[in-house]
Amino acid sequence: MSPCEKHGKASERLVAFEGTDTGRRFLACAEPEGQNCGFVEWVDHQWPPTMQNALLKLWAMVEDSKSARVNDNLESSFTIHHLTEEKNKLEANYDKLVQDVHELMSFQEDRVVDFRYLQDNLTYQQQCRSELLADMKAQMAKKDAEFEKLKQNYEVLLNLTRAQATVIHNLKLKHIKDKQLFSEDKMNLELKNAELTKSEEKLTQEKLELKLQIAELMKAEEKLKEKIKGIQAILEK
Repeated sequence: MSPCEKHGKASERLVAFEGTDTGRRFLACAEPEGQNCGFVEWVDHQWPPTMQNALLKLWAMVEDSKSARVNDNLESSFTIHHLTEEKNKLEANYDKLVQDVHELMSFQEDRVVDFRYLQDNLTYQQQCRSELLADMKAQMAKKDAEFEKLKQNYEVLLNLTRAQATVIHNLKLKHIKDKQLFSEDKMNLELKNAELTKSEEKLTQEKLELKLQIAELMKAEEKLKEKIKGIQAILEK
C-alpha cells in the first residue's frame, strides 16, 4: 500500500461512488479534513467505455428521479396549502351560517318565523356541506393519485439502487476472476520457466558429452595418424 506523499503515513483504501469512477478503488490521505493533503492513487484501472456509459446512464436516471420527487413534493405542498385555505373559508362560512341561524331562532321569539326562509337557509347549509364533502373526496382522490405516483417513483429509485448494487457485485466478481486468472497465468509461467531451466541443464549436459566425444575422436585421430606414419616408415624401408 502506497504511503501518503506528504505525511509519510499509511493511506486509506476507499471506493469511488460518483460518475464514471463508481466502484473503482483508490488510496487517499487518511488525515482528517483541514490536515488532508489531497493525496489520491487509483488501485483499479479505468472502466471500459461501455461500463462508463452504463454508469452515466444510471446516475442520470437517479438525478431525474430526485428532481421528479422534489417537484412532486412541491406540488403536493402547494395543493395542501390551497386545500387548507379552502377549508378555512368553508369553516368561516359555516360559522357565519350557524350564527345567522342562532339569530333567526332568537328573532323567532318576537315575530312569526318565515319557515320558507329558514328552510332555504337549511337547504343552503346542506348544499354547502355536500359541496364541501364532494370537494374533499375529489382532493382525496387526487392525493391518492399523487401517492401512487410517488410510490412508482420510489420503486424506480429502488430498482436503480438494486441495479447499482448488481453492477458493483459484478465488478467485484470480475475482479476476483481476473485475480484468479492472473494467479493461474503466473503459475503456468513459473512451470514454463522451470521447464526451460531443465532444458537448459539438459543442453549443458549434452554439450559437455559432445565435447568429451570430440576429445575422444581427436585422440583416436592422433593414434590413427601415428599408425599411418608407422606404415609409411615401413613402406619406405
